Amino acid sequence: MIEKLLENWLDRASERSYQAVFVQMLAADGYTVLHSTRHCLLEYGKDILAIAPDGVGCAFQLKGDPGGRMKISEFRKDIQPQLTQLMAQSPSYPGFPTGAHRAYLVSNGQFEEEVQVAVREMNNGPYPSKTLLWSRGHLFDMCKIHASALWPSELRDNRALLELYMADPREPLEVDILSGMMESILKLSADNDCMKQTELARAASSAAWLTGIVTAIHAEKENHHAVISAWTLCCVSLIAASEKHGDASVSAVGESLKLAQKALIDALAALWSDVTKKDHLVEGDAFTDPEIFGWRVGVLFGLLSCLSIVDEEMPILDAASRNALRSWLKQPPRQPELWGEAVVAHLIPWVTWLRRNDPTLRPDAEISELATAVIVANQPNSTIALANPYYDFDAVLRHRLGMPLSAKRRSLAREAIAGNSYTAEALLHLLVRANMKGKCKSLWARFTKLSHHRLVLDKSWHYCLVQAPTGSNETKIYPSSYQWSRLKCEALNGICRGEVPSVLQRSPWLLALWWQVAPHRMNSEAVRVFVDEILPGWGT
Repeated sequence: MIEKLLENWLDRASERSYQAVFVQMLAADGYTVLHSTRHCLLEYGKDILAIAPDGVGCAFQLKGDPGGRMKISEFRKDIQPQLTQLMAQSPSYPGFPTGAHRAYLVSNGQFEEEVQVAVREMNNGPYPSKTLLWSRGHLFDMCKIHASALWPSELRDNRALLELYMADPREPLEVDILSGMMESILKLSADNDCMKQTELARAASSAAWLTGIVTAIHAEKENHHAVISAWTLCCVSLIAASEKHGDASVSAVGESLKLAQKALIDALAALWSDVTKKDHLVEGDAFTDPEIFGWRVGVLFGLLSCLSIVDEEMPILDAASRNALRSWLKQPPRQPELWGEAVVAHLIPWVTWLRRNDPTLRPDAEISELATAVIVANQPNSTIALANPYYDFDAVLRHRLGMPLSAKRRSLAREAIAGNSYTAEALLHLLVRANMKGKCKSLWARFTKLSHHRLVLDKSWHYCLVQAPTGSNETKIYPSSYQWSRLKCEALNGICRGEVPSVLQRSPWLLALWWQVAPHRMNSEAVRVFVDEILPGWGT
């Protein structure tokens, strides 16, 4: 079954969808991948730069031609000029070895005989570097070899794999299914013993390889949200594995994590590129889209804020695209719908980004409006109470429309929502940081009527799981009067339980992306960690 699935994947994959898997196979073969991109125009046509196990630099140019054959006319027009430059001149990239390098033209299709002859003639020329052709047959052989070493042998249910691979590519990712598979591969159950470093490294490669396979169909349909969700889940699962199995330095999972982060950032950039090409944010039928339009806008707020944050940390966009993104975030074309508390996970990265990039009073006003909306909506006996962040938009929409949920999911109708909140405390702490004492005072009476909930985790690596195996629900009810100094101390310092793994603390953009996948992981402590990284000293 696995071989048939791989063959099917390879025969339908474009360059966009097989590149992430290809770099994982290179890494498993001992290559050190220096650079991998598919959304920037690189000099000399190189898509991947790597160092082979023998220390020689390698430049790979990938072409997507599933089921096709590269003809000599296409080669002469589009490929040969780039190969000529690549063979004549060594790529200029930090860490790339000097001297003669190897060039590869890789395709998941076939090369016409005339193309093979043309490449042989180029190799007989005076160029210091030579080009090798890797066609579908070579790639399939690589897949079969790595299937035995990399394919997740720990999977107990092949049906889950097929369900992900055969899913509707236009729909959101089945997060619960992929999460379960990640936990199986990386042995993230409390019953599992700690893995050795070599075993953990293999499992990390398996997790990343699997992610590339199952996201191929979504990448083909440019379902960026699904691809981003999958790679975010992969990255965070690798961090959980390093925490659980005693890999504090992340050395065992480091290479797989680095490549997964590159794929994730690439998917974020692809999303922004897609947004810039459209005149509006409507998808599909304009008559039915209003039902989900507000959800889509909220998702964009969260994801594009994370893109801008990571771009400020390590530039990935060109100047024009960067400025356009900042303009979009400062003046979004539409406002999101506050359909549930999960929306707060989209908006906190945005208001924090806005606080850093907009010197006016507007960021404080946005925080005030959001905090007021959540606190007021969730009052006891409220008929407009917001669903807690454990419920996604699909569950809320089905509840609104009276549509049944799948058997796996809990009905919102059975949930006590009014009088409870999972996000109000974090929002009030942002108001305190902004020194909006008057606003806090005006909201306090209603704030104290709420029961403030959070899950206290037993292990820090549980924070990186969609469903924590153990933990206790903590409910806090504030008194009718409170000292401002005490509230400010809690907003700035709080009770440090160390729930957020250190790797996520150092990568606020990835922490915020995790909230986009698992909004219930956003709590006061996590928000405090995030804000302290983005806005050091804010509120002190």
